[in-house]
Amino acid sequence: MAQDIPNNQYDFSFAGSEQNLYYFTTHLEIIYEVKFVPSSYLFFDYIDDHVNAFEMVISVVDNPIGKRIPADPLTEPTIRAIFYDFFRSLDHVIIYICDSSDGRQEARFRKFTNWYYKNIAVDLFKMDARLPDGDRFTLLSGILSKKHPHFSQFVELFKNLAEADK
Repeated sequence: MAQDIPNNQYDFSFAGSEQNLYYFTTHLEIIYEVKFVPSSYLFFDYIDDHVNAFEMVISVVDNPIGKRIPADPLTEPTIRAIFYDFFRSLDHVIIYICDSSDGRQEARFRKFTNWYYKNIAVDLFKMDARLPDGDRFTLLSGILSKKHPHFSQFVELFKNLAEADK
């Protein structure tokens, strides 16, 4: 079975659809879905032009082992490859919102941030925000190309996001 594991990442497929779905299966037969959900509406009140914004959602769609998924060194590079495959257009803005439903959003945020800074692309810029949400908070990141046509507006908007949400 170890011979079946790719050297540096899993193969993935683009399934398309309005939510830009990608899938990959690990050597343990765990199926992941990575989707880029159109989210331009987030910027209607702030930027006059249309913004190609997408929320990046990473989820497990099938876990046949039925328990906590063990660390897999090929999952991270596969998600990174999917991210770069989708991000080929320099006018995309990616929003990553950490799932807080199980209280593990801090761990997810650290993992995502570590991945980004470990494998940073020279022309991409990442911003982070911590938004109050009742007695909890939401962690999110925004990533865009430094060549994005609305780069400075987006950076300013992201800086003010937490304040505007209070």
